[in-house]
Amino acid sequence: MSGNTDDKQIDAQADGVNGNGDAVEHDVEPAGGATPNVGGGDEKREAVKQTIAEIKSENAPKVKKKYTAIEVALIVVAVLLFPLTLIVLGVRALFKKFRLGITAKTTVIFTLVFGLMIIGYSVFVLASINKLVGSGEGLTAAYMHRLIITSSVLVAVFIVLGAVLGGFSSQYMIGPVRKITRRIKEISDENLSARVDAVDSQDELTELTDQINAMLDSLQQAFERQENFVSDASHELKTPLSVIAGYANLLRRWGKDDPKILDESVEAIARESENMKRIVDQLLWLAKLGNFTLNNSVFNLYETVEDVVDGYKMVNAKHDISLTGDVSVTLNADKNLITEAVRTLVDNAIKYTPPQAGVIKLNITKTDGHVELSVADNGIGISKDDQAHIFERFYRCDKVRGRESGSSGLGLTICKSIVEMMGGKITVESELGVGSKFKIALY
Repeated sequence: MSGNTDDKQIDAQADGVNGNGDAVEHDVEPAGGATPNVGGGDEKREAVKQTIAEIKSENAPKVKKKYTAIEVALIVVAVLLFPLTLIVLGVRALFKKFRLGITAKTTVIFTLVFGLMIIGYSVFVLASINKLVGSGEGLTAAYMHRLIITSSVLVAVFIVLGAVLGGFSSQYMIGPVRKITRRIKEISDENLSARVDAVDSQDELTELTDQINAMLDSLQQAFERQENFVSDASHELKTPLSVIAGYANLLRRWGKDDPKILDESVEAIARESENMKRIVDQLLWLAKLGNFTLNNSVFNLYETVEDVVDGYKMVNAKHDISLTGDVSVTLNADKNLITEAVRTLVDNAIKYTPPQAGVIKLNITKTDGHVELSVADNGIGISKDDQAHIFERFYRCDKVRGRESGSSGLGLTICKSIVEMMGGKITVESELGVGSKFKIALY
């Protein structure tokens, strides 16, 4: 009988669980005796890759810019019409200085072009009349004929010149839009880190660029939350799934005929299934908080927290839970989220405070224009090193004790997200063997 029991325990451990129902993690040595990557290897590797990429970019041959036909034509026109080019550059400098909008820029440009055409034609007509008067000749039919032909040619020249200047100004106005379009084409779901370069126009296009980059920031954050959700879920659900699979295999082999193994397996499967349910619920909370709309209302904070405390007193007689403070404090916030944050902190205090002698004190005060809610316990406390990480996802100060107490390492992360989403701040004061005190400041 002893030999059979040992065989079953060995098989159970091979299936992913040990004799106590805990998941067994196996360390596998890489093929060829390679040393496993330990502590910071990934970061060093990334740093080396980045350095190599920078060296390659510095040594890469400079690619000469290829000008389009339109750009070449604009350069030729700018050279041929050098005086007008100076005027255009001066107008552009004025645009930057006064930050005119696109409509104002267009109005100014075409007003200048039309004005130059009128001035040029007027100068020609006046010069012709002055020449006629100076020569002492009278106004003859031949002179009028020459004036009409010359005026027609001049008008045609001005029209062409106006078209060229209008095209030049249009290219100048539309250039930033084309630049933005080319940059957007480079952005994809695999390269959301790219951003639209700032345009040198100081008008609505600058605002458009800022809005596009803000939208890309939001999209990138949404993708990162999705990736974190999938990564966190797969990481944390791996252990309970391994336990459930191990006990299921144990039941399939021997458990049907052994009442002791049957009871142990059913209890472990039920326990791990409950852990999985809690983890999934908390992950969904985190995912929802990333895109959550606050439902604010005015309510009495003391009464709300008192309801939470009364609920814990009814189901938990092993800890002394009490509430003190200002009974008149009111808040304009999301009541459901506040309740969830308080429950998270109380749950955390209960898990890490010994029963019977365990004391959990909640206090509410209003000072310096903000409301402070504290949850203090006389539990095991948190070390200084751990205090810097306790609000990170899936971080447990005591991984073994945390898993035994049903902690997923997500509660404090959810609490911190809730508080910060409402514009508040959460801090912790703790000492090993003495206890911990969490403070929520709401402004």
